[in-house]
Amino acid sequence: MTDEKKEEKRITPKDYWMSDPFAEMRRVFDTFRVNVEDGLERLWPSQVPALKRPRVDVLDLGDAIQVVADLPGVKKEDIEINLTPERIEISAESSTETERKDEDYAYRERGFASYRRTLNLHADVLPDKAAATFKSGVLEVTIPKKEPTEAKKKTRVNVK
Repeated sequence: MTDEKKEEKRITPKDYWMSDPFAEMRRVFDTFRVNVEDGLERLWPSQVPALKRPRVDVLDLGDAIQVVADLPGVKKEDIEINLTPERIEISAESSTETERKDEDYAYRERGFASYRRTLNLHADVLPDKAAATFKSGVLEVTIPKKEPTEAKKKTRVNVK
């Protein structure tokens, strides 16, 4: 096989959506679900359980992908990470419930939150060699790539 043909078959991050025909549909559905939950939360705050999407950063380190997620108020025992060669799913629950038996409540809110985030990774990874750390509400998951690539170099462009 010539180098030209090898180059044609390689999937670039720009064309990644074409390798998974349902990726865009899942993204649209997730956005719709979050918008519906936000709307219901505003209308009836006590009726909808708090399902949150943690904020994440995905870094390409060349030989690995690193996912950094904010999970405030979560204990590391309550975090679940599911990996496949193409995607990562992070879920966690936190509860800050306190019991007060001697007070009568006119209004009470529970401190319960459920976090869930699914991300498609832009490179094939080795899930069984992943490592995760959790410190001060920040989860870092480092997943080695199947085929390491050169880390992208930054080029500074001056604005005129």
